[in-house]
Amino acid sequence: MYKILIAEDESEMRNLLVKYINKKPDMEVIGSAVNGREALELVRQTRPDIVITDIFMPVMNGLEFLTAATEENLPLKAVIISGYDTFEYAKKVISLGVSDYLLKPFDPTELDHVLNKITEELKSQQLLRENMKMLKTKANENENVFKEKILRDLPAGKAVTDNVGKWILEKGGYCCVCLLKFPVYMTSKEWNMENRENVEELVSILKGNYLPEEIKIYGLSLQQNGIILVMAGEKISSQLFARKIRSGIEHLQASMQKYYNLRMICVIGEVFDSWKKLEDSYQSALTVWKRMVTTDTILFVCGQTKGVEETKGDLEQDYSVQTRKLKEDILLAVKMGKEQEYLAGLEQLTSLYATLAPRKIDFAALSAQEMFFALFEEIEKIEIDPKEKIHMEEIQRQFKYKIENASLIEIKEMLKKYFSVCVQIFRKNSGKQQKERIAENVKKLIENHLDFEDLTLEWIAEQLHFSPTYVRQIFRQETGEKVAEYIIRKRKEKAAKLLLKTDMKVLDVARALTLIHI
Repeated sequence: MYKILIAEDESEMRNLLVKYINKKPDMEVIGSAVNGREALELVRQTRPDIVITDIFMPVMNGLEFLTAATEENLPLKAVIISGYDTFEYAKKVISLGVSDYLLKPFDPTELDHVLNKITEELKSQQLLRENMKMLKTKANENENVFKEKILRDLPAGKAVTDNVGKWILEKGGYCCVCLLKFPVYMTSKEWNMENRENVEELVSILKGNYLPEEIKIYGLSLQQNGIILVMAGEKISSQLFARKIRSGIEHLQASMQKYYNLRMICVIGEVFDSWKKLEDSYQSALTVWKRMVTTDTILFVCGQTKGVEETKGDLEQDYSVQTRKLKEDILLAVKMGKEQEYLAGLEQLTSLYATLAPRKIDFAALSAQEMFFALFEEIEKIEIDPKEKIHMEEIQRQFKYKIENASLIEIKEMLKKYFSVCVQIFRKNSGKQQKERIAENVKKLIENHLDFEDLTLEWIAEQLHFSPTYVRQIFRQETGEKVAEYIIRKRKEKAAKLLLKTDMKVLDVARALTLIHI
């Protein structure tokens, strides 16, 4: 609907114009004035699309009115109606950019022609504005996509041109990568970092309040709970650059804690004087993050934070044996519903992971995935409710998504949550296959403790919380074998493997597996 304003001092002509134009389906007279001053005030208030004005009016004439509107940059299309046809008026009208000039008296079809021509112009202008807006939005989106691609390529170590490098460090200087993360078990729905607006808000808080103008910040999401920040600043000194970043991050962390009750953990990567080293900065920050076993400390600066002592040399073989044994015990405890045992085992396993060398820290995630999918396969063997199955599949999807960049404490918390769900499913479905599960758990206990001297029926029954008689009967029914016979057979099988694959002597193998007492 196009808005029309009429300025005419003759009431008869004014009323005729109002009545005629209001009959048009796409036009509406939003006001009428008897002089130029009233018309100018109405234009300011209502912002019409088209103005139809007489020239000769009291107080302020039509030309003065249009001149004042032009000076105030009030956008409108103007049509002059007048009973005078002189060259001076025509020149003035042209200089004011008037769309058309009608001589009184005029035929209604003339007015229709003029109004139709103007509305077509308005439509074209509106379409042009929309296209320009769309192109500008598209250009901004493309620029943002381009910048984000560059930022994602940098930490990934992909080839970047010198021009792009100069975009990061225009005048030379220092740069580094910072990781800002909420631990996955603390993730706030309000601050989901996959939402670009949240990333931009945190970056703007840092820029506007806590970091000096000479330090540029570029941010991109790192899954739901984190941000990668690329920081770049003028070449003063690496120590001063790092101090300014640390101070800004500390203020941001304090604000998040105070106003949102959120502990945001930050790792500041190593500072370099070349954008080509940003991958190294990112990897240094990510390694510190992945080895994190506690959130007692919320700010880590690479090169300044003391690491956990690493496993070395001959200890690695013992480490491998310990982790394998712990994982087996944890899985068995989960299947048997022994919460305290699997939680204690998980704490020990996390402590072992923390001693890994930085280059091997990804082994922790792989090891956690092995436990996760071992239990997942066990649950798939059970006929669980369809809703529970969908729930488990969603847990699996989330676990695979979050494990890639998870810290040790996050891995531990994710496994604890998953183990709890598994225990509930095992307990709920225990009545269906109880005998089979008891026999299977007896086998697992025996196979995991073949070197245990007191591996007896009584000890096994105590671990399973059943009477020895019941365990003996169930195991015999399900396997056709006595518990003691199974223990001896498994020990002999393992002894044979050790003799074939190691340099151990017969006596040493027998002692290791307590066969010497048989």
